[in-house]
This record gives sequence, structure tokens and C-alpha cells, in this order.
Amino acid sequence: MESRPDIEESRPDAKHCRGEVLRHRDLMVLKWLGEQYAARVDHLEALIGRGKRTVHDMLWRLRDAGHVRTRQILVGERMWATPTSAGLRACGLNYREMIPRSMNLAHIAAVNDVRLHVQRQRPAGVWVCERQVAIEYPRVGPLPDAVFLLEGHPVAIEVELTPRAAGISKTKLDKLERSFDGALYYCAPVPYRRLSALKETGRHPKLQVRELPKRGAPRP
Repeated sequence: MESRPDIEESRPDAKHCRGEVLRHRDLMVLKWLGEQYAARVDHLEALIGRGKRTVHDMLWRLRDAGHVRTRQILVGERMWATPTSAGLRACGLNYREMIPRSMNLAHIAAVNDVRLHVQRQRPAGVWVCERQVAIEYPRVGPLPDAVFLLEGHPVAIEVELTPRAAGISKTKLDKLERSFDGALYYCAPVPYRRLSALKETGRHPKLQVRELPKRGAPRP
């Protein structure tokens, strides 16, 4: 059984959920999951503005209908949800089903946090996920983690968690600046310092550097 025991112990009989018509919020969550590859329960709580019970009830229904998979992947973290092929089709996405590897989870979680933060700060903007960027901007080269459209201006969004070699970051930054109206980096402490120093040289006028959004530690 993929789900956490504490969830299953209080789970109601969900057989009646099979064949249930999807709700508007279900479709919104499925689309968000498909665009972001996966999400933890706390991301979904922030997304729909509801608590643990509401999100778990929704995931039970979606899982029983065959639209999501749920599992606790890392010890001490909350449950993750990923959309199935059926879930992707149900919300109108043509992406391929993907099960994220544990090594990618920190980056996926950080991008989720950044998306929640950016769309809360700029609700009029449009977030274009990496999977859609690959379709709409096929000649960019190394893809940004997302593109944010604000008043028609595309800004590349990058999330940096590791202290990569300066040359690697600069090479990608050069390409992003040629393709987009801006390059906005959200960074962990070490890459934040390095990219801030790069910005101070004045050679990258489109570069903006921000610290990662601060959120509470996910509850186990």
C-alpha cells in the first residue's frame, strides 16, 4: 500500500467514489500536478487554501478514480501525489506520466514553492511550466524551470539549490537573456551569493536574484 498508515486508518470507504464526476477543484489540482510533475500534500493545501483533511479526502477520491498515485517517498516528509495518464487526460494535458526520482524531489518541491509564491505576489501573471516551455520555446536551448508572463513580457524563472560552477550558470544565463525579457533566479544561500555577485558586475542587466521563498518545514 502506497499511502501512509495514519491516513489509511481514518480513511472512509471510498468505493462509492469510482465513476464520480470530477469537480472543478479536482481538475485544477490535476492540472497543477501535471504541470509541476508532482506535489506534496502541503503544496496542495497552500494551492487550494484548505487543510489536511480536505486535501486527503480529495486525493482519496482521485486515487480511487485512477487519476493520481500517492506515496510517502522520503522519511519525515509528507505524502507526495503524482498524476496518472488518466488524470492527465482528464484535465486536458497531453504530457506523459512521470514518476519523479527521489534525487529530483528537492528541486520539484522548491519550484512548487516558487510558483505558489510568485502567483500569490502576481496573480495577474501566467505561469508557463517547464513542460510547456519545451513546446512553446523549442529553440531556447537549456530550458528554464518556468516562464512567467506578466503583461505580455516573458521572464525566465530558475531555481538554484546547489553551488554549481559559475561558468555553467553563466552559460545558461547568457542564453536565457537572449530569449526572454528577464531572468529571475530563486536561490539557496550559496548560489544566491554567487549570482548576486554576478549581477553586481553589471554585465547582466536582465538578471534578478531572489532568495527562496520561506515556508514552514513540511509536517511529517
